[in-house]
Amino acid sequence: MSDRTFEARVRATGLTPKPDDMPKLEALVKDLDRAAALVRGPHSYALEPLSAFRLRPAEIAPAG
Repeated sequence: MSDRTFEARVRATGLTPKPDDMPKLEALVKDLDRAAALVRGPHSYALEPLSAFRLRPAEIAPAG
């Protein structure tokens, strides 16, 4: 984990929240990170859906 503070990481993204909003923002980020970890869960990459699709060859229209 980074040694930088949460505030420094927020500022590095270009966000400029008000100082009194910082604790709420940090709590929101932690909640979202926990939720994402629950959704991801441990799984095998073999179970990942394919991100590619197969195209059928185009049918050639008859001339004329």
